[in-house]
Amino acid sequence: MRSKKAPIFLALLLILVIDVFVGNALAQEPFTLTPWGRFFSGIEWGYQWLSGDFIIPAGGRPGSGARILVGPDLGADQTESVKVFADGKIFDAHYLNLDYFMCLATGLKRIQRDLIFHNRLYPESALVETRVDINWLRFMYAFKLLEIQSWNICPAFGAHYVRCGVTLNGENEEGPNTSNTRKLDAVFPTLGIQARFPAPYGIDFKVEWEGMHLITLGLISYLDVTTDWEIYPDVRLSFGFTNRLVSSVEDNQELNNEWFYNLTGFTGGIAFGF
Repeated sequence: MRSKKAPIFLALLLILVIDVFVGNALAQEPFTLTPWGRFFSGIEWGYQWLSGDFIIPAGGRPGSGARILVGPDLGADQTESVKVFADGKIFDAHYLNLDYFMCLATGLKRIQRDLIFHNRLYPESALVETRVDINWLRFMYAFKLLEIQSWNICPAFGAHYVRCGVTLNGENEEGPNTSNTRKLDAVFPTLGIQARFPAPYGIDFKVEWEGMHLITLGLISYLDVTTDWEIYPDVRLSFGFTNRLVSSVEDNQELNNEWFYNLTGFTGGIAFGF
């Protein structure tokens, strides 16, 4: 017969193991390359809801492009995302961030109206496969300007490079299985503001917003609300909400390429300190 003392013994053993683990974690000192800075690098995974539209004419010819809606017309309105990043804090007052965000939204839909994409006509009721590829490179610098009730308020400035590619595969006037791809990019300088709150037990809260409106190019906006938790020295988990918006008009031809994308989603990741 099983001893009645066994559950008590297992509970005491579990408490002892947890106590030793926590004690070791608290006793560990984080590894740093320099005494004046702390740096992390890692990866985030996310799920994004995509909305937006684009007009892609061919060589500026009138009638060679129509406004196409990513969700209602093509069904490419949800996607997974990946972001690799590195960030650092220097002298407890300066913050650096470099990240590269990638997502690929796909859709397969029988379209409900005629669509003209880069001088190719996709007729109503044609079955069209869509790929919307977005790559977003971001660099930001922020510095602590003031402290309000333990919140560090930090002005920020930097630059964003966004590259968007659209591919339509399906029946058009040239044949039943024609692939049509167009890639566009834009660079935006940005200004922003960050609010950071260092909480106990290795938990930090962070709100970031950056944006810019350029009359000749378009506008960009980036919002990130994140909770970082350093569960063990040099091991950090993150959970966040993000919104990315970019709108661009290319003015290098008579009839411009226009594109607008809005990405809203949730992310989670892991990073390692050095």
